[in-house]
Parts: sequence; C-alpha cells; structure tokens
Amino acid sequence: MQILLVEDDVSSAEIISRVIQKWYHHVELAKTGKKALEKAKNNIFDLILLDIMLPDIMGYELIPEFKKYDSGIQIITMTGYNTLAMERKIRGFGITYYMTKPILLDELKSILDHLSEKLKKEEALWVEKPKTSIWQ
Repeated sequence: MQILLVEDDVSSAEIISRVIQKWYHHVELAKTGKKALEKAKNNIFDLILLDIMLPDIMGYELIPEFKKYDSGIQIITMTGYNTLAMERKIRGFGITYYMTKPILLDELKSILDHLSEKLKKEEALWVEKPKTSIWQ
C-alpha cells in the first residue's frame, strides 16, 4: 500500500515509518498539514495515517481536503488527546479507524493487513476480464 504518514513528532514518525516499511508498504512522510496537503494533491495514496495535533493545523481539518482529492481514501487518525467529544468529532468526518497514542504496533499491523486485503479485493473487482470472441 501507498501510505502518507502525517506526524510532526520526529521520533514517532521515524519508528512508525520504519515499522510500516518492514511490513512491505511504501511510506511518504509529512510533518505539517501544509506538506500533507501538497503530497496528497500530487500523489496517489491508499491510506493516510494522520496525527490530530499538528503544528500548523488540527489534523481533522485536513480530512475534507484529502477527500476532495480522493473521496474513497482510507484515513486512520492518531491522537494522544483522547476524549469522547474529540473521538465523536473526528469519527464524524468518516474516518476508517481512530487510534490513541501510544500506537500499539500489533494493532496497527492488524489494521493495515485488513485494509490491504480489502484494497486487493476492490482492485480485483476493477480488473477487466478478457473479452472472448469467436473472431479471436
């Protein structure tokens, strides 16, 4: 999968990125909301792993913008500031998963495996079957 990781904490970003790459996924990193929007506009991603507290914007404010580029984009949010009100607000944007920090790598792997399988099934539906004809 092609993943955009939006995380401003350098050590968290490095760990998450390295682990995801070991799981055979490609990761692009953005440390600000502005950079994330640029990357989302100019690249195709299967998934966005989005920190909620960014230095220049609240991560959830980016979700409608990401969906303008790809309405079906899968988005997993990550937050260390977990309240019921925050979770409800973020889920209202139609995210795929809501995770709290610290991120449990086993949980993340399980989610990525599930989404990867889902993506493969969806792609298989779009593969055009060969046309058969008596003239071939």
